[in-house]
Amino acid sequence: MSELLKFANEKVENSKEAHQSRVWKVLVVDDETDIHSLTEMVMADFVFQERVITFFNAYSAKEARKILRENSDIAVILLDVVMETETAGLDLVKYIREDLDNKLTRIVLRTGQPGSAPEKKVIINYDINDYKHKTELTKAKLDTAIVASIRAYSKLLSLNKNQNGLSKIIEATNNMFQLNFMDRFIEGILKQLTSLLDLEENTKTLNASAIALAEENDILTILAGTGKYAFLRKMTIEEAVPPEIVKLVLKSHKTKESFFTDNYYVGYYQIGPKRENIILLEGLVQISDDDKYLIELFSRNISIAFENNDRFRESIDTRDEILFTLGEVTEKHKPSRTHHVKRVGEIAFRLAELKGLNHKEAEKTKIAAALHDVGKILLTDKILDKETALTENEIEVMHSHTESGEEILRAKRLSFLENAALVAAQHHERWDGAGYPRQLKGKDISIHARIAAISLIYDALMHDQPYRKAWSEERTFEYLKNNSGKIFDPSLVKIFFENYPLIKAINKMYPE
Repeated sequence: MSELLKFANEKVENSKEAHQSRVWKVLVVDDETDIHSLTEMVMADFVFQERVITFFNAYSAKEARKILRENSDIAVILLDVVMETETAGLDLVKYIREDLDNKLTRIVLRTGQPGSAPEKKVIINYDINDYKHKTELTKAKLDTAIVASIRAYSKLLSLNKNQNGLSKIIEATNNMFQLNFMDRFIEGILKQLTSLLDLEENTKTLNASAIALAEENDILTILAGTGKYAFLRKMTIEEAVPPEIVKLVLKSHKTKESFFTDNYYVGYYQIGPKRENIILLEGLVQISDDDKYLIELFSRNISIAFENNDRFRESIDTRDEILFTLGEVTEKHKPSRTHHVKRVGEIAFRLAELKGLNHKEAEKTKIAAALHDVGKILLTDKILDKETALTENEIEVMHSHTESGEEILRAKRLSFLENAALVAAQHHERWDGAGYPRQLKGKDISIHARIAAISLIYDALMHDQPYRKAWSEERTFEYLKNNSGKIFDPSLVKIFFENYPLIKAINKMYPE
């Protein structure tokens, strides 16, 4: 694409309500009440760049300090020199520039006592922007002084924002390229865009939601989501989001362009000749031209990062497919006929995240859960497929698969299999200590093994086995609840039921 982003035209609002929605903050600092009243009266009809003035009033330097601490976005200060002391105004300037480190607010020094602070000396020694005698501040001159000050403030604000934005882009790009897992990658993009747009102070916007989509077999499928679109991975766009959002996504897909509209940003990214990705951010506020410029710069890096992520994801998917196939083979099932291992891995991954494990640890849990029964590869079909109760000797042989699995996985000496070896050994341990092979109890059992246990038992109960038919959801629930604190970690049972719709959705992702 020759131009990555194209932006929708924005309506220019000229109504009084539009003026009032965004204002210039002006602080009047003077110990004379009449000066405040007169200033507000003569500036009552002031409008600049479609904004009116809102006045803040301080009758001493002390009061001004409090207002300035609470309002970092004051554009102009009309400041008296002599108040509590002969240098109160100048001391306040020093406080603003040095203590508050505020270099943006424009300061117009006003004095009713000419000669008390010589103009040349003040301008040289203090960072002020204008020096006026109160007697010469007619309406025309006050208009001119404030317009000049606001214009300078606006330009400095824009330059400062762009500088901060460029710094954030450099930092964001570095962070983004380290986020190889797609859902974390998308969350990273959302976080960085939110930061670039200075939305951190907007509580509502902090709850912004995002989805990333890719075209697979002419169907737009969700790769990852955040906010209210979390956990919609692999669902189609039509299944997952409201029709008005589907319309926006399809527009971007058809035109192959990115755009802003209302409180949405839709980003289109071409990844090579055949791959397309779309990101939709929902919950954004009004976007300025400066914001658009920063997003355009950042989006160029998003495209490159998508390509990088795509390659990494392909390698991870290949690894997982090999491991899941191995897990299925050890279960003595045909991969074409069952997705037990994939379901168990996905359930374990989600429970791990909900428990608070970081993404890397959750991935380890997923792999470990998929390989929990690898030791069964050494058992005979006679035991594995037996439809009647096992004998005591057969039970002893069956129990041996935990230690066999641990030995097989540890022998490979691969770092990502170390945790899998632990889970293979412990997935039949019980919270109350009555499990096997080592009768571990409570938190002595690895958190990964505890998560794998509830995941695999839930899935086994909900599906047909050689020795019995699948249980109902109601019966399965009763079993899990009755064994909370016995077989299962109670905290995981609680998380399981609190998030059951997510667990149930995984069953739909990998049906028999």
